[in-house]
Amino acid sequence: NVCPDNEYKIRIADFFERDNQGDIHKEIGILDWEGAYEVDGCGFFLYINNHQYKPENESIINNEFKNGENIVLVEYILLGYQIQSSCGDSPNSINTDGVKLISIKKQ
Repeated sequence: NVCPDNEYKIRIADFFERDNQGDIHKEIGILDWEGAYEVDGCGFFLYINNHQYKPENESIINNEFKNGENIVLVEYILLGYQIQSSCGDSPNSINTDGVKLISIKKQ
């Protein structure tokens, strides 16, 4: 099966993009809403196997999750670096292992 040139280039680019991002993990976890940044909150944190993560793309999370803790089925990629957050009136930033969310659903 032969691909047109453009389709082949897209498939190669997609392969390298996924390879650079890392493996996609699928787990049950807790998505915790800790308030809007505008009112001194911390946004979302994700807890999987008692480990805290900060989603780098938390803006994609639906408003229905902004109600405290939610048990979720989440697909994500470990970023391999920490994300810095400034929460509330604390003078110190929080560094948390980063993830990129692929999908998230309530359980």
